[in-house]
Amino acid sequence: MYKEIAGYLQKYIYPFHMPGHKRNPLFFPPNLQSLDLTEIPGMDVMGSPSGIIRELQQNIAKFYGADYSFLLVNGSSAGIIAAVSAMCADGDTLVVPRNAHTSVYNAMVISGATPHYIMPEVTQDGLPGGIKLEAFDDMPQGATALVVSPTYEGFVSDVSAIAAKVHEKGGVLIVDEAHGAHFKFADEFPMSAIDCGADIVVQSLHKTLPAPSQCAVLHVKGNRVDVDKLRFMINAMQTTSPSYIFMATCDYMLRKLWQEPRHFKNYIENLKIIRTTTSGALRLAGRERVGQNAIFDMDIGKLLFENHSDISGEDIAKMMSAEYKVEMEMATNQHILAMTSVADMDEGFERLSAAIQGINSRLSPSPKRTTSQNFILPEVIFSPRKAMQMPYEEIPWQGAAGRISAQLIAKYPPGIALVAPGERISKELLPINETIKVIKER
Repeated sequence: MYKEIAGYLQKYIYPFHMPGHKRNPLFFPPNLQSLDLTEIPGMDVMGSPSGIIRELQQNIAKFYGADYSFLLVNGSSAGIIAAVSAMCADGDTLVVPRNAHTSVYNAMVISGATPHYIMPEVTQDGLPGGIKLEAFDDMPQGATALVVSPTYEGFVSDVSAIAAKVHEKGGVLIVDEAHGAHFKFADEFPMSAIDCGADIVVQSLHKTLPAPSQCAVLHVKGNRVDVDKLRFMINAMQTTSPSYIFMATCDYMLRKLWQEPRHFKNYIENLKIIRTTTSGALRLAGRERVGQNAIFDMDIGKLLFENHSDISGEDIAKMMSAEYKVEMEMATNQHILAMTSVADMDEGFERLSAAIQGINSRLSPSPKRTTSQNFILPEVIFSPRKAMQMPYEEIPWQGAAGRISAQLIAKYPPGIALVAPGERISKELLPINETIKVIKER
């Protein structure tokens, strides 16, 4: 493994993908190996912090405007699972959009929650947009709701209106803001869900800030959440041997960004430049999408290229890597996504601009492409937890339509479920695997 990684790094391919530190040493403390400590005297205890870890969490909460902030060293997935498990007992309803991350389905297996699915508005090119307010009209009284905002592609829902409606129904709102940890750093980004009335907000520091993979944070605001129960669930979902490299690097990185605002100013300037110099068959999605498909706002840091050429997006991404030494985060038939962060260097933006302009000069416009994702409201037969506890068999996909899934099937990236345990498998989603685990019929 190490040999393969070292060989890849020698190709000097620039990363327009996660993690957000982009291998830029500016945001890493020196001598990382020396930070690999354990819970010795003076180093605090993550499960019940009273010293340096508590101080760091308080500083994070103050900056983000939360009442409580909890560091997560097992990623946003741990935070999502802890949040759902704290708010939902076995059999409780979780209102959840169909474009939720796989961690939400894992949370339902662990907590025993039963999904009440709502659908994101789907764009003409097959991407999940925002969530309409009307989607919450029939949510059960007192239920917990979860929304994804921003989406993987950077689309933001009207969280303020959603929070108000959920609260009117006596519920609690969890926002998966994994891709929005950078929002609070500049006015050019959308408003964070923390400022929009959400009760629990989970953010991945490693996705859009210069932090190592697995670094995340969970925020709580308001009085609707039992913080002691939530704290217990967070500890239950995390390792008892937290990485001090992770925690110390988060502290170092955040302090640098707080004390040196020039980094975000330069980042935003680079984003503005590339958004005004890119045109052709590969087109950057922009604010023309706001107001459509329940998209309330957009993250300018997500560079979503619409492919209007006669070559697939996957092939274009391969060309960009081979010829221009830039690696994209994601490519489908009709989209290419570049993830940026404040750690991106001028050289990286210059390479990306050269790649887009160079490839655009060779591309010919083509007819509209087919959509890249299917979002189908499933028929739920069993809760995810019950389905995972039932006897199953593995069958070829050709015979799976109409059967009840005994597994979670998701496409990575971005980790959105196609089929979840306990759902009837739709023929529209086949083929999805060579074989599929289904619940045994009696």
